[in-house]
Amino acid sequence: MSGNRILIAAALAAAALPGPAPALDVAGSGFASPLFLTAPAGDPRLFVVEKSGAVKVGSGGAWSTFLDISPAVNADGERGLLGLAFDPGYADNRYLYVYYNDRTTTRNSVVMRYQTSATDPNRVDLATAQRVLTIEQPAGLSNHKGGWIGFRPGEPDSLYIATGDGGGSNDSSNNGQTLGSQLGKILRVDIRNDAFPADANVNYAIPAGNPFAGGATSADDAVWAYGLRNPFRNSFDRQTGDFWIADVGQGAREEVNLEAAPGAAGRNYGWRVFEGSILTPGVGDPAIAGTTLPIFEYPHSGASSLGDSIIGGYVYRGAVQALNGTYFFGDFVSGRIFSFRLVNGVVVDLTERTGAFGMPFGPNQLTSFGEDGFGGLYVMGLNGNVYLIAAGVPEPSTYALLALGLLVVAVAARRRRHGGRHA
Repeated sequence: MSGNRILIAAALAAAALPGPAPALDVAGSGFASPLFLTAPAGDPRLFVVEKSGAVKVGSGGAWSTFLDISPAVNADGERGLLGLAFDPGYADNRYLYVYYNDRTTTRNSVVMRYQTSATDPNRVDLATAQRVLTIEQPAGLSNHKGGWIGFRPGEPDSLYIATGDGGGSNDSSNNGQTLGSQLGKILRVDIRNDAFPADANVNYAIPAGNPFAGGATSADDAVWAYGLRNPFRNSFDRQTGDFWIADVGQGAREEVNLEAAPGAAGRNYGWRVFEGSILTPGVGDPAIAGTTLPIFEYPHSGASSLGDSIIGGYVYRGAVQALNGTYFFGDFVSGRIFSFRLVNGVVVDLTERTGAFGMPFGPNQLTSFGEDGFGGLYVMGLNGNVYLIAAGVPEPSTYALLALGLLVVAVAARRRRHGGRHA
């Protein structure tokens, strides 16, 4: 799809999807800069990631500290505890993974594995810490750290890791296009095996299918995709396995990229050559053939602008059928929330949800979306609040109760006509 078609789609008037609009319920409040929410599949608890280095666990409105590694975390700028993923085998192995910036001189990014306590399911055993890998960061730059991690449905052994280009403007080191760098990438690592037994701080192997593995080039074997500025946030469609990557733009465009399942390894999403579908202003790099352009983008100014800093979300797969297949996302700077659907590769039904949700966030507050263990969809912000957008297993709606009432009335009337006998 051309950039013009995408922008035309973005400029369409917001049209409500069928059925009642989803409402927001407060799932929790008082968090310290919540940046993410997740849960193991089928688990009724919620796990909220706080930027400073803690994870809170809650159920039924009661919250406690699940993990606190704040002494190890540098949270300056866009650094902090940025990602959390539960192992697909969590019910048996109790493994979870976190992504954070450490307190070394360059504030490197670290992926660490922990186990939940064998005696207390609401507490992580800090003694089980095992470093998976370290991503070297440039000194003195506090932005563009990425931080999302996750498992694709059907790939229980492979952890996907999103990294930013390291910070600064115009990606001055061209990390996004340098295959030997782990910055500006989607990495994919095998967390069941260890190809580096001599190094206790490197505990992963390279999965089969990684596009640059074992080649004669200087590319890093862990690279799955490249050409990203600051992917924030990403998600896998829990039903299809499609990979949605929202990449924060610089001065002109915000974008959403899509890698449809089963996955096309080695995609170049364009940064720093492209910002969205246009050549990056002020850089001057020539276009690269084969670049994967976004399926959706919006500019920072003009009638079709939605804001200045995209926050990627999820394709809804809960029990509210009117929302099934709808991709939710927002914008940090504007604080606005939107959704659209993708039909035959074309963005349709672009809908602003902000007003219907009661304007939950002001400018520069909205930080992330998240899913619970049943597909319920949440949104959160720097104001410390976490909201449920749409439940995975909701209570009967007003419309359902009305329909049930009409059915009861109809059955009663029929029984009266037939002398009280069962119909």
